[in-house]
Amino acid sequence: MKQLPEERKQQIKESLIATRERRKSQSIKVIELKVNCHHTSKETFAKMRECFKQAKWVTNDIIASDDIMKYYYKEHREVQRKDRDGNFIEESLDLPVLLHRGIVQQVKTDICNLSKAKNKGIRIGRLRFKSEVNSIPIITGGIKIKDRTHITIPGFKNLKVYGLDQLSRYSNYEIADGKFVQKPSGFYVKVSVCIEKNSVQTPSNRIVGLDFGIKDNIVTSDGEKFNCNVQESEQLKFLQKQLHRKQKGSKRYYRLRNQIQREYEHLSNIKTDCSNKILAYLFKTYDVIYFQDEQISKWRKVKKSKKRRKVFSFGRQIQSSCLGRIKAKLALSPKGYMISKWMPTTKFCPNCGNLNTLTLADRTYSCECGYSCDRDIHSARNVKLF
Repeated sequence: MKQLPEERKQQIKESLIATRERRKSQSIKVIELKVNCHHTSKETFAKMRECFKQAKWVTNDIIASDDIMKYYYKEHREVQRKDRDGNFIEESLDLPVLLHRGIVQQVKTDICNLSKAKNKGIRIGRLRFKSEVNSIPIITGGIKIKDRTHITIPGFKNLKVYGLDQLSRYSNYEIADGKFVQKPSGFYVKVSVCIEKNSVQTPSNRIVGLDFGIKDNIVTSDGEKFNCNVQESEQLKFLQKQLHRKQKGSKRYYRLRNQIQREYEHLSNIKTDCSNKILAYLFKTYDVIYFQDEQISKWRKVKKSKKRRKVFSFGRQIQSSCLGRIKAKLALSPKGYMISKWMPTTKFCPNCGNLNTLTLADRTYSCECGYSCDRDIHSARNVKLF
């Protein structure tokens, strides 16, 4: 491996230091650009599909190597893969070099992150071989904007895309890295844009507590209620029934499976939009947001009583909601504060301090001291109190 001169190493070091200092006054925004399928040739689409196929070969070749950290992309322009019968075949890569380099860096970063998690005492597994790869990292400097509708990425010099008008809202921006993504609905380019941080907003000095539930997904201590359920469409149910009637491996089977994946992607986009709107309202209205560490995945089975051992299943309601996304984003936000899941937010009476047991059918909290309140609003106020 060729060593860099000392002067070049010093230039790289100074550039990294300057970039880190500049990033302190910037915030990161990710914009998604969709490749225009109407003005892109079939040869270009075939080349894109080939890139993701070869990305899978490269990823599996890295994982199968003896020393992943010593894997260098220039020395591995030929990789081995398995065919359907399990025989090894040697393939030559025509994957763009910058994409090849980004895949190698991503796998090494995954190894480092697993090592850090293991040192913290977190139980981890190992990197497994991939059956498909739908995201290819693009290193910094690999994305360039030509005009209002065209960009350049490694291997594709003049790519027409939708969504570049999102950059018009920023006066000054700097393009960092990105990702080349394959979805059932087409090909996308996710671009990380660095912009100057907004001026400090005037604090509202408002605090709120949130209660997560099934009937009313989110209830605030101020009495506001939000529902974020997105039910499966009738088209999706119809396609799933048709899929079971087709012979596995046939062309119609794969065509239906692709249509189902597109429907699921559409539902996921609706859930993302719904969660973003709710979070934007909460972050704009309140300075501090308290919420409980609810085990949402365990809500699928809730015991009614210890004697009857009757179990209620909320699997469909949980699957169709986006509570998990909202909770995860609140946990990462500087305005969000999570309290322990063991706090008796439903049982505790803020008036006298007694702990009263309620069933799922009790929608109003009542105490012997005379205190009475809606069950969900009562829990949200206790979350704020604790």
